[in-house]
Amino acid sequence: MPESNALRQEVSALFERRFGVSSESLAGLAFRERRDEVWACNSPPPSGIESDRPSGLRALRRRADGLKPTSTFLIALGDCITASRVDLDSDLLRLVLLGQRVPAPPGHTDGYVALCFRDDVVGCGKLRGGLLHGLIPTGRRRELLNALDADSRA
Repeated sequence: MPESNALRQEVSALFERRFGVSSESLAGLAFRERRDEVWACNSPPPSGIESDRPSGLRALRRRADGLKPTSTFLIALGDCITASRVDLDSDLLRLVLLGQRVPAPPGHTDGYVALCFRDDVVGCGKLRGGLLHGLIPTGRRRELLNALDADSRA
């Protein structure tokens, strides 16, 4: 499953345009698509190892409306993300983690965003029609809610 130049260009353009990630930040990664999922890895798997899943991190999912970044890949990019960052305080983050839609902060356009707490990327969200909702996997939501609870007790 070799990397294609068209896929690399598509991924690089998306992350540069939407998230301000420079192409240099992605230069060491290879991108491979399998079953509507785009995977990123920095080295090929050792020869002789067979797997149903590509090596690396699932970076994006191909959907009818385009590519959707995964929370895991946004977290891995972290400080490389300079645009479409939505900083949330603990109260707003809690609401988003509980599945509620909250008013979108001013200055952001509809589309995918990196949800941030205390300057750290914690997952993927989406702005649409003036509302923000989280697209963080359930297990990660639970972890973050537990961390917020522990932080509030400290």
